[in-house]
Amino acid sequence: MQDVLGAPLLYGFGLVLFRSAGLIAAVPVLGAGTIPVTVRMALALVAAAAAFAGAGMPAVALPDHLVAIAGAAIAETVVGLAAGLAARLVLEAAQAAGQVAGLSVGLGYGALVDPVGGASTTALGQLFAMGALAFAVALGLHREAFAWLTRSAIAFPPGSSIDVRSLAGAVVVHGLAGTALAVRLAFPILAAVTCGHLALGLLGRIAPQLNLASIGFSIAIFAGGAALYLVLPAAADAAARAALVAIRSG
Repeated sequence: MQDVLGAPLLYGFGLVLFRSAGLIAAVPVLGAGTIPVTVRMALALVAAAAAFAGAGMPAVALPDHLVAIAGAAIAETVVGLAAGLAARLVLEAAQAAGQVAGLSVGLGYGALVDPVGGASTTALGQLFAMGALAFAVALGLHREAFAWLTRSAIAFPPGSSIDVRSLAGAVVVHGLAGTALAVRLAFPILAAVTCGHLALGLLGRIAPQLNLASIGFSIAIFAGGAALYLVLPAAADAAARAALVAIRSG
């Protein structure tokens, strides 16, 4: 009777829909807070339909208990969340680098509200984050998220057993990679500001009569701004490409 009514097909599509909803909720670009919830729900539905059809519309036998159905739905949501969160953690490295760079330059004390994440951030952090997000859109991170959903529906059919430990380990690895990337992206600006302070200290030894307190802030702004002009495009591109790699390997 269930086969006649198409219940296995509906159940399989429902599981893919939960996986799609988890992905859309966490992945950058598509899961931005500026996108209305109804639009994200529509995107999850369309992506689930495309992935389900691309995977050959796999039918999944209905479990005997509601607890098993709820467990399968939670597991599918966790799979989507893990893939989206891995990409988000890597892309957030750009904003973290901007936060550190802003503090070193002296522009990190005025907080702004990030319209995408909803948290407070500095001007340089917002600039880095918007740059990385723009590069992510240009590289097609949103398209890669849809492609991952289809590939995952084929490689890990809905209703199959999921290794939660490996998923959690992958998210942790990408989080650590994002931390390392943030340090790498902020290092050139930190080095430039440090060199500026060293030059200022050397100037103070050569000409002690100068009022270094009045020009110290200008030196930091000049050195950090010059490094920012040279580093920002490459830093945003590096963060976006790292997020693309993370969603592909998720």
